[in-house]
Amino acid sequence: MAQADRSYDIAGGPLKDAIDSFARQSGTQIRYDAAEVQGRTSPGLKGRSGVAEGLSRILAGTGLAFRQTGGNGFTLDAAPQSADGAIQLGPVRVAGEGTATGGYDRPVSGTALTEHSRSYTSAGPIAAATGLGLTLRETPQSITILTRERLDQQGITTLGDALAQAPGIFYQPGGSSVGGYAGLNSRGYAVTSIMLDGVPIPTSAVAGYAALQGLGTLNTDVYDSITVVRGATGLLTGAGDPSATVALTRKRPTDTLQAIALASYGRWDQVHAMVDLGGPLNAQGTVRARAVGSFEDGDSWKQGYHYRKYVGYGIIEADLSSRTLSSLSFDFGGNNGRGGAGPYTGYALTDVDGNPTPFGRRDNAQAEWSRFRDRRIGVTAAIEHNFDEDWRAKLVYNHNEVKTQQYFGLAADLPDADGFTALHLRSYRITNKVDSVGAKLDGAYYLFGRRHELVAGFNGSWTDEDTPDWYRSFASTVNVYTWNRQFPEPDWGSLYGFGWGTKVSQYGAYVATRLRATETLAILGGLRWSNWRTRDLDETGAAYDDRKYRNEITPYVGAVLDVTPNLSAYASYTSIFNPQSSRDVEGRLLDPETGSNIEAGIKGEWFDGRLNASAAVFQVKKDNLAVQDGTNLTPTGDQAYVAMDDTKGRGWEVEVSGEPIEGWSIQGGYTRVRTRDSAGARLNGEMPEHMVKLFTSWTPASLSQLTVGGGVTWQSRIYSPWMEEAWADRYAQKSYAVVNAMVRYAISEQVMVTLNANNLFDKVYRTDVDVHDYGSPRSFVASVRAQF
Repeated sequence: MAQADRSYDIAGGPLKDAIDSFARQSGTQIRYDAAEVQGRTSPGLKGRSGVAEGLSRILAGTGLAFRQTGGNGFTLDAAPQSADGAIQLGPVRVAGEGTATGGYDRPVSGTALTEHSRSYTSAGPIAAATGLGLTLRETPQSITILTRERLDQQGITTLGDALAQAPGIFYQPGGSSVGGYAGLNSRGYAVTSIMLDGVPIPTSAVAGYAALQGLGTLNTDVYDSITVVRGATGLLTGAGDPSATVALTRKRPTDTLQAIALASYGRWDQVHAMVDLGGPLNAQGTVRARAVGSFEDGDSWKQGYHYRKYVGYGIIEADLSSRTLSSLSFDFGGNNGRGGAGPYTGYALTDVDGNPTPFGRRDNAQAEWSRFRDRRIGVTAAIEHNFDEDWRAKLVYNHNEVKTQQYFGLAADLPDADGFTALHLRSYRITNKVDSVGAKLDGAYYLFGRRHELVAGFNGSWTDEDTPDWYRSFASTVNVYTWNRQFPEPDWGSLYGFGWGTKVSQYGAYVATRLRATETLAILGGLRWSNWRTRDLDETGAAYDDRKYRNEITPYVGAVLDVTPNLSAYASYTSIFNPQSSRDVEGRLLDPETGSNIEAGIKGEWFDGRLNASAAVFQVKKDNLAVQDGTNLTPTGDQAYVAMDDTKGRGWEVEVSGEPIEGWSIQGGYTRVRTRDSAGARLNGEMPEHMVKLFTSWTPASLSQLTVGGGVTWQSRIYSPWMEEAWADRYAQKSYAVVNAMVRYAISEQVMVTLNANNLFDKVYRTDVDVHDYGSPRSFVASVRAQF
């Protein structure tokens, strides 16, 4: 879609400098022949402007024109000439059979693409918070963007590893990398909101059991960027949970032929290969495609464990006219873990008397035959249309399916004094089918002599979860001190007892506007109307629990005040209404969480948007908060929860991202958060109160082929709130820091090699507060990447 107006301050001068500044500030990708712009000058650009209008003014009098190619890209060419050889003024877009239309601005998704930006930040629009295409500085919430450059530098290939680097996110992996649980938390609460290319989808559309298995292992090779909006985003997602929303932006077709190949090898024989092809499919460039394929295979520091993963993604988009873009994409993927794959792989920290157990990083509490398998497919169809420079519409349909199979024997319960404990035998098959839609109309209107923005839309999802087979038992015992992980695998088919299903529908409409009250003050306001229904079905398909929530209203209000040309102050408020998936000991769903979320802060933007910084304070009030009910389990063997009222979370955070000086990139932040119950006691002891995330890299001007970088993640002490107080203190995971490093060298313009060192100082730390699950030891990964 066309991007909203924003302020530009680009001085007149060499055309190359003006184009590069405009690309950074607008978040677009502009390709040109260096020889074509050499010696030409631009009048520059001052004041507010849309993208097409701004680029037209940058090119005025230069003899060059632009054509928009690809989702967020422009290509500059010599302006066409009339029959008498005179240059036709104004940029043109050659579309269809070569007809020219001035000022064309093709609709794209609401978040600017980051590929090829070589930046840790984005100066372009982000729509994940409010649906409006606003910049980081213009959005009254805390936002982190993990760009393609950041992911590539660190060699990050999974969503879990990516979010572990994001300020304000506490990623708590448990068990094996495939088949393990992946806890995501922000501001003291679980992250349950996902957006795919601007459309909210349930986590069950991309992940397996209870959204815990599979979410952290999603392959990032198919994404252009990962955006984290902290705080409530109920305006778009329906669920006003105050944790965060993770917005995934997939790669789009390129306007010119592009080929990328990557191969890496690391410790434990871990290999990764990726191929990425994109480009036009016809001479006019009106039909474009892109395909990404990725494969991973390896062992682990965990005894016996082996994994294999693959993913494929393809998209084709076509210009149906100069103002209409259609696209169709397909993705698939699979994860396989064996040799001890499961939700936990560590033995209990203590025995029943509180004495420590002698286990470490390598020990695996899973039987050798424990394994996990999932398969995912997804289809997306979309059409976008620009009515004019101000108004555009988009319609999206997604269909996703996830099939999960799990078989494990786990000896992670507290052993007695002699080492005997129950062996948890468990197996299930689950199929999730999710259909989701999103419709959106947004644009600009004029009132009292000023330009304002408006967005209105509808989105919804319909989830069908089927669990036909389920079995669990604690009847067998093993001695954890002598067990060799051998145990006869049950005949699961003869043991499966009951099955069940769950159907969830959620849909709603929203409207939001940004009013420019003055030249320096913008007021944002919006409302969402939502409807939810959850039905639990027995194995015959009959509903035994049917819950409906209708006509729920979620308000959103915010304000942004430009204090100086570089600094803005902001504040925002939204209510919380969040139907839960947590269940009590009888298997009943807890009532929806309700409450409010308030945030205020200051944001800064410097160097044409190349450097962004923010500081924020926030407060959350919640009723019906799901709190773990000790060691009690639901009838299906999952953790049971109780609802708690009058809870409160408070905190503050700071963040910086971008390029302070040419060649030096940095991204990092500090977060402090504490949640308390109605009596003032601390909640969520398993989550740190303090976190620091930092990564930086340097490319010296004198040796531009070389890039060196490093970073650190640090968190404060965590402990088990379910242990007796003396035990919890004794076995707490103390604060720790993990240091990573990177060096990259470009052998040529097309080929570069990279060496990544993870956990450089081999820090030993637990990722779980109750069992011997540990973070990865020191490892090195070497990779080579070629791009043509």
